[in-house]
Amino acid sequence: MTEALVQSILNRFLQKYLKNVTTEHATVWGGQLVFKNVELRLDVLQEEVGLPVVIQRGFVQELKVFLPLANLLREPIQFTFSNVEVVARRPETLDVARSPSALSKTNAKGKSGASSQNEQDKTDEDGAQKEEGWMRSLLSRIALNLRVEVRNVVIKYCTDEYVSCVSWKRLTVEPTNSMWQHVFADLEGPTRAAFKEIVVEDITWCLDAVDAGGGGPRFQPPLFNRERMRIRVIARKLPDGPPSHPGYPLGLPMTQVHIRSEKVCLTMSRSQLEMMVRLVEELDAMITEIKRNKRRHLSHAESLDTAAAAA
Repeated sequence: MTEALVQSILNRFLQKYLKNVTTEHATVWGGQLVFKNVELRLDVLQEEVGLPVVIQRGFVQELKVFLPLANLLREPIQFTFSNVEVVARRPETLDVARSPSALSKTNAKGKSGASSQNEQDKTDEDGAQKEEGWMRSLLSRIALNLRVEVRNVVIKYCTDEYVSCVSWKRLTVEPTNSMWQHVFADLEGPTRAAFKEIVVEDITWCLDAVDAGGGGPRFQPPLFNRERMRIRVIARKLPDGPPSHPGYPLGLPMTQVHIRSEKVCLTMSRSQLEMMVRLVEELDAMITEIKRNKRRHLSHAESLDTAAAAA
């Protein structure tokens, strides 16, 4: 039972984010799985980033997974990534959304999958349904308490004019309770909120101009160097609370992010300021394009539903 649960959780994560990697390819030593020189799935990484950029490279030199097999409901599964590199580039065009035909196929597939799933649910016995619900609840609780540590990371965004590079020595993501104490947590309160604390150590941001003659970047002093940040995240499953709650709807944000730092020493040259302006303009254009594509997809989905209803 325990082995099957662990394998289900790990394979779900590994197959989503890593290329050609499952628990069968791991070296097991003292409750720890070790993967060497693995590549990230660029399509999934690009989708998770949520910006219309082209991810050119994603590489992890070492991934360790610690498995508390005897205490899965008391201790978190721990993922440790070491020496990570991600390189992204500005796309030729910002319109990287899926075509309406692809969207309609996805919708049709989703509807077909939902229909077949409903038929399967109808044929399942009550005992099997209860067991499946219990297993899903157990897997969700274990996944909620995953602990992640990422060491020695370099993330680059490259254009023809400049290179933006963010790096850090260590980043940790820990589950907490509403008092921000590190515990094996559950969803809390009427909004079913999850609490995470992220600590980033020695984070550095460089912004360097690219040589117009086609050479490499001309390195300049970092915008900030080896700073430490603490980020607290609240993710609410039911931001309005349950309908039975006396204060419904609560109207709380689905996600809250608090960033804390003792101090941040920011230095910027004139050329870096100009590059910063271009970077902000590009991000604004990307976000505008994302919103436009979402409206386009919603409009197309509504027209498909209308046509299906008329048929």
